[in-house]
Amino acid sequence: MDFALRCNNLKCRTQLNERAVVTTCSHIFCSPCSQTLGLDAAPTAHRICPACETTLPNPDDVVSTQLNPTEDYKTSVLSGFNPSIIVECAGRGLAFWSYQSTQEIVYQEYLARSLTEKYNNLETEIDKIMHDANTEIDKLNQKISNLQIDRDKLQTENTSLVNAFREKSRKHQQTQELYDRLKRKEMMNATQSAAFESVDEVLGNVHGRSGEARPVQQSFAVRPQRQREAPPYQYDLGQELGHQRGGSNGSGGSGGVMMPPPQRRPAVFGAHMLGKKLLLV
Repeated sequence: MDFALRCNNLKCRTQLNERAVVTTCSHIFCSPCSQTLGLDAAPTAHRICPACETTLPNPDDVVSTQLNPTEDYKTSVLSGFNPSIIVECAGRGLAFWSYQSTQEIVYQEYLARSLTEKYNNLETEIDKIMHDANTEIDKLNQKISNLQIDRDKLQTENTSLVNAFREKSRKHQQTQELYDRLKRKEMMNATQSAAFESVDEVLGNVHGRSGEARPVQQSFAVRPQRQREAPPYQYDLGQELGHQRGGSNGSGGSGGVMMPPPQRRPAVFGAHMLGKKLLLV
């Protein structure tokens, strides 16, 4: 038969093939469990069945049996009994087997119901988890869509700001260049005015002294100038003055006569020339 006896201890459930311990309440246990549960102890009023908690006080209430007996044992075990006793023993043996089969079926059905309930519970939890996950995914997708829209807006604003910054930078550069030109122009005008004022002040101080103007002008010259020839009218005036003071000898008179100090107009001309030299240097 396909059906096999198993230890009735729910924590063990070992398949029984060789030896086992049976009780009069139609339960069977393996040898290790019978020792652990106290079934192999001496008969007492406190010995009970671990499966149904039935009291087993008699010595024959717990019997160790061979599940695969020899042929000799099969021949001699029922020999000498009345046929009615043999039939009764066989009937009780079949009832034991039937009870174990029924208990195994009930146990398997119980396991099936338990597994079915666990499966249903797990399926319900899985459905709930999937529903929550799908809801969360929908929320995240919506959030991603909103973020993409915001990103596009920010990119548009960024592009506008970059273009505006470039335009502002260009205008600022133009303004800076104009400012630099005006600043250089003002500095040049201020420098030129300061140079003119300094030269005029120096020339005014020179005119206020008793000395001659020519050495003062030469002292302010930046580099030596080639001696310019006297204008014709000054030459004629000097020659005429020489003739008047020294007589008719032109060579002797020209060597001993000094030229008169320059008039105010030539001095102003010299001041402007000196200012130009200072600016060129």
